[in-house]
Amino acid sequence: MNDSTPQNDEPTSFVEKTKYLYGKHKGKIFAAGIALGGMALAVAVVASRTAMEQNASEDAEDAEDSESVAESAAADERRNGPVRHSVVGHKRALADGRIISVAPYERGGSSDDEDEDEYPGEAAA
Repeated sequence: MNDSTPQNDEPTSFVEKTKYLYGKHKGKIFAAGIALGGMALAVAVVASRTAMEQNASEDAEDAEDSESVAESAAADERRNGPVRHSVVGHKRALADGRIISVAPYERGGSSDDEDEDEYPGEAAA
């Protein structure tokens, strides 16, 4: 009964041979499938961890580069304070659709200039 040909000497089909071999070695095929699936999963996990670590190290390098550029730019050039200037009167449209008039006002300058305001009761916008 272990012959691959039936008793009437006709060759068996490929499907019949496959079914016979699968039935005979079902446990081994199942174990091999689990082992291959486990290895594929392990490779995927290692590849994703490596990619994440590589991405993190690149982000850290980029951050270091941007910090060094920002530090060198800050050392070379200090921010200038706002220049005192007059803002002309204008109309402003509000979110609810109303249009209001805005009176002219002074803007900019350092905090030392605040006591020189012409309109001390008004807040600058």
